[in-house]
Amino acid sequence: MESSGVKGGKSGTTGKEVWNVVILSLSFTSVFTAYLAIQNLQSSLNQEEGLGIISLSCLYAFIILSSIMAPTILKHVGIKISLIVSWVSHCLYTLSNFYPTFWTLIPTSVLLGLISGPMWTSQSVYISTNAYLLAERTNKDPMPILSRMNGIFFTLYELTQITGNLLSSLVLKEGLGNETTTDNSSLTCGADDCPLSVNATSIKEPESKVVYILLSVFLVFDILGLILTAVFLQAPPKTEWSERSSTKESLLACVSALGDINLVLLVPFIAIMAMEQAVLWTDFTKSFISCPVGIGMVGFIMATYGGTTTLSALITSRISKYTGRHILFALAAIINGSLFVSMLVWRPDKHHLPYLFVMVVFWGLAEGIWQTQSNAVIALFFPDKKEPAFANYHCWKASSFTVYFVISNFLCVHTKLVLVLVLLCIGMILYAVVEIRVYRRNKEN
Repeated sequence: MESSGVKGGKSGTTGKEVWNVVILSLSFTSVFTAYLAIQNLQSSLNQEEGLGIISLSCLYAFIILSSIMAPTILKHVGIKISLIVSWVSHCLYTLSNFYPTFWTLIPTSVLLGLISGPMWTSQSVYISTNAYLLAERTNKDPMPILSRMNGIFFTLYELTQITGNLLSSLVLKEGLGNETTTDNSSLTCGADDCPLSVNATSIKEPESKVVYILLSVFLVFDILGLILTAVFLQAPPKTEWSERSSTKESLLACVSALGDINLVLLVPFIAIMAMEQAVLWTDFTKSFISCPVGIGMVGFIMATYGGTTTLSALITSRISKYTGRHILFALAAIINGSLFVSMLVWRPDKHHLPYLFVMVVFWGLAEGIWQTQSNAVIALFFPDKKEPAFANYHCWKASSFTVYFVISNFLCVHTKLVLVLVLLCIGMILYAVVEIRVYRRNKEN
């Protein structure tokens, strides 16, 4: 069995590994009920001068920097404090959306980006540490436990797509209905939507008081997540890497980890997991939902996506020990590839609402696989250097998000879909190469 990389000795987490992961999951579920719903609406609510997309670009650009710094921050501050600071930043981000301007939304987006690297690295390391501790205590293979622990987290986490999006749609439908700014026939929906076109999609925004009600509810969820973490989350034991590494080594850890060729080869594979989500959050919600059927339907459709993702995370994390991760990843790639091709050739209109629900059901099935299995794979491939490996994982995901959000201000949807399809093919090929390398290495050992 692989070494856990956790410092020996008794810890308050021993014997409570599953409970720890549940508390972590509930805190993320509460906070991201607010954040993901706001994110899904940014491209539709804050359209003026591209504020919504620009704020997301800033947020993910600074996640790149914070991911590089994450090992150092976690070494000196610890996981629990990092999470508490993260939830405070989320509260400020939600508050800035009450009065979204370049002077309010951009600074809080930058702040959120600066703490998100340590936040997601903390999440990954916390789950992996508890999984390895449980595997050592029960003398079991760590891979099924890693998959199950990530399944618990992402099953609860993906519920945010249901709670947050249902709240947003129920509130927005009351204040707006299903209209866009012009007759649907004059809008360029689907893959032909281009940001610089005179017929680019423009969505009617709801009244301010309706948005304020929605944001107030979201702020309550942020505060609840902060309380769960501060009061109930147990700090994990430090890993051996964190204990033995110097400050200089921790600062260089994210870069030096790229000396492992397997991690380098996984970069396109990691990137596609970000890009397919970016397509969903921006182009699909705006050009395929808000444009043809109205912004009020975004939440209902995305809630369906969240429900499917939740079930997928729960089921695939359980069956992975029978199917193997390879088959699950192949299935996810085939589903996403098929969805991107469909988006390229199909122009949605107001009569196609059922098709949108069908698409997000399949998208959610693939997302449940990407989420649970990718985190487990990183922990399995790099057990002795989890902090730098997960820092790289989140850094490259953030880089990919940033690239997609930036090009979204200039490229047509069909061009971006072609680029994502090419990246999907490259990422899957290189992932297969890494699996072969790891198999041969384990066989030799």
